[in-house]
Amino acid sequence: MSSSTSSLMRQTDDAHTSSQSYGVGSFDGLHEDSAIPSSIDTSQPFDASLTDIGDGALTEGFAISPSYMSLMQPNYRTGGLDWLSFDIDHSPQNLQLDTLNNLYIPEPWPLNINQRDHETEGTSDHGVNDRTQHMRTHAETTRDIPPIRSPNLQLSTTSWPFDQAHDSTPHRYRLPPLRDVLSGRWRANQSDQITVVDGFIRILSESPLPQLANLRDTHAVQAFGDLQRLVDSYFDRFHDVQAILHKPTWAMSSCSPALLTAMACIGALLSDRESDAELSWALGEICSTMITWMGASDTRNYGDVSYLNSLCLHQIYSLGSGNRQLYQSADRSRGILIGGLRGMGLLKPRSAVSLDERGENIPISEDDQALTHEWKNWIMRESGRRAAWAAFEYDCSLCTLTSRRGVVDLSELPSLLPCPESIWNATSAQAWCALMSRLGPGSSRPSLSLVLKLALAGEQTPSFLGSWAKRLCSQVMGRLLWDLWQLEVVAMPEYCGLGSIISAHRDTKKSLLKSLNNIVDALAAPSTTSDLISYNIASLLCHYSHLCAANGVLDLVIYIVRNLVSSAPQQHNGIEVARARLKLTFARDPKTARRLCWHATQIVAIANEYLVSAPCEIMRVFMGYIFIIAYSTYGPHRTTSPSEYSHSVRLDVHDHHLSQRRVVVKWIQAGGPASFGSVHDIGTDSCVPTISHDAQEMLQKLKCWGLAGKFTRIFQVLEAKGF
Repeated sequence: MSSSTSSLMRQTDDAHTSSQSYGVGSFDGLHEDSAIPSSIDTSQPFDASLTDIGDGALTEGFAISPSYMSLMQPNYRTGGLDWLSFDIDHSPQNLQLDTLNNLYIPEPWPLNINQRDHETEGTSDHGVNDRTQHMRTHAETTRDIPPIRSPNLQLSTTSWPFDQAHDSTPHRYRLPPLRDVLSGRWRANQSDQITVVDGFIRILSESPLPQLANLRDTHAVQAFGDLQRLVDSYFDRFHDVQAILHKPTWAMSSCSPALLTAMACIGALLSDRESDAELSWALGEICSTMITWMGASDTRNYGDVSYLNSLCLHQIYSLGSGNRQLYQSADRSRGILIGGLRGMGLLKPRSAVSLDERGENIPISEDDQALTHEWKNWIMRESGRRAAWAAFEYDCSLCTLTSRRGVVDLSELPSLLPCPESIWNATSAQAWCALMSRLGPGSSRPSLSLVLKLALAGEQTPSFLGSWAKRLCSQVMGRLLWDLWQLEVVAMPEYCGLGSIISAHRDTKKSLLKSLNNIVDALAAPSTTSDLISYNIASLLCHYSHLCAANGVLDLVIYIVRNLVSSAPQQHNGIEVARARLKLTFARDPKTARRLCWHATQIVAIANEYLVSAPCEIMRVFMGYIFIIAYSTYGPHRTTSPSEYSHSVRLDVHDHHLSQRRVVVKWIQAGGPASFGSVHDIGTDSCVPTISHDAQEMLQKLKCWGLAGKFTRIFQVLEAKGF
């Protein structure tokens, strides 16, 4: 043992003696929080009937004692890691790893993007060379022409100067035709050979989309067929994750080209055809260019829900791409998405609830034409709300993946949750009217604050509440926990030293975690694929939140992983100190260590049942596996009476039944052998390669996302080096 590690152990032994003299309970020895006492009372007898995952052994956290402030150096609680920007410098020797160097990196936007004129030009049929010359000449002749202001929009006379309301003076700029820009970008990075991508450029640069019967070019006809197929793939593979489109009335012919491209991009990514993987990259670049061109040419697009939906979908695609430049671009353009929603009033302060939200009534019209008109108006309002909620969920994903604060403030979320799926999926105005009448105004327009209050009070959520609405409530609670966690990081002694903040949040965090458990229980009987997706996402969020709330244990694990996969020379023995601290943490509070291990295995159990293909869920599965590896390597595995536990407890069994919960609670209280995946006992030596292999097999199912490949490389390093 190194001298620094010996010194660390001497310090903790001295501190332990001191804590005993002050009557301090079990201790995690992890980090700086001096205000949170032990929350597991080992003097209490075991209650075999303890089955609520929100109580007792399944929910309490590590304890922190003031006597262990000597363990503060070095500090490992840094507020998380940006997994999108993180990469492996070099692979271990003799280890064959795939690299991302062959990914297509888009070129910078042409310099003439800022040139202005009175209106946006249409498409052009010039050749590539003519188009390039046209773009150059056009940039020289339109440089100093001021933007034209639309005379049809009235100026607001009573608006607060800092309100993000509707842009009263939208700008329109003359840019090179979209087809010229797309062709120029594509030709700059590819050969001059005509491909199917040229066909996509041909049809997607026209608005509205051309009719198939009017197409004569072979590549354009092929692209049109591929576009239909990829859009179908989007609806089959991704639409249920976020139902932002009204499928009963949606038509490809009336959909904006930018949104079609974003949908096709994700559809190609999730397609089973290997050839579609390369096509998704090309469509992603086309979509990025289209979105930028549309926003720069006419600022009114920032107030178009269809445009903002295309921006949101493309940013989701960019997050999971594994391409650093793409997700950095998504991070930068997130402000455009959120700003557009604020400008439309879809995100606004709670004090600014609109009359439209207050005045939505149950339709009573008996005239079919009037009822259809009312239905379409309702679809527009509900589509706007769903766009805002989808953007919030994307913001939460980026927040989780990058460990940076979200852009959307909780106080500006829509006051109404998405309506129940049965109403949203109504196929006619008559069906919509009948369902609305049966459910009533309170059921068809669920209130966010009301549902949150019920969940936080431990009461049952309304039965009419849709699965996405319940999932969004869990996202709000997860964001609240994340915000509290960030405040605690800043309150650490090496920052502000505000220990009172940490102690003040203890009960709030426990209440939020218990409410998350209740939301998951409310989703635990899915009847449709959409319900199953929401249940899985909310469950992953819940168990991951328990790991994050464990007073920095996950930060220690991440620190060790980060140093193992990095080839940078170590300036100090921080990784050895971190290993010693993690081992001591688990040993001081074995019950909490086992509880956290159970939460991590439940993440894997949920993914085994049904794996949601989305970037944030990939990261949570990864985090579950590395925590299991950490517990297997450094956790307490001995029991006082080994003969009592002749059989192993299966930890990755989904927590559906009362009997399974009792077995798990008993294992958390007393320990014993436990199996997981291909490992018969996670307490035995040399489990890391087997667990790592299981993790790689899981991520292989999500290989279409570049982010999954990134995490796979990390597991390959852990398999080679150990933990």
